[in-house]
Amino acid sequence: MSIEELFELHQQMQSVLREKLLAKKAALEDRLRQLNQPPSDAASANPARRAKPPT
Repeated sequence: MSIEELFELHQQMQSVLREKLLAKKAALEDRLRQLNQPPSDAASANPARRAKPPT
């Protein structure tokens, strides 16, 4: 392979890896956004546990 061909291959791989990395970053940011949301009303509507009766 010539230097020009190697450099073109390098640029192609760099482009593909950049796209994959940006997609992974976006997915992780979405997941982080979901995890940082306050709990929904359905999850916080659970009543407190009752006290254990004496035995």
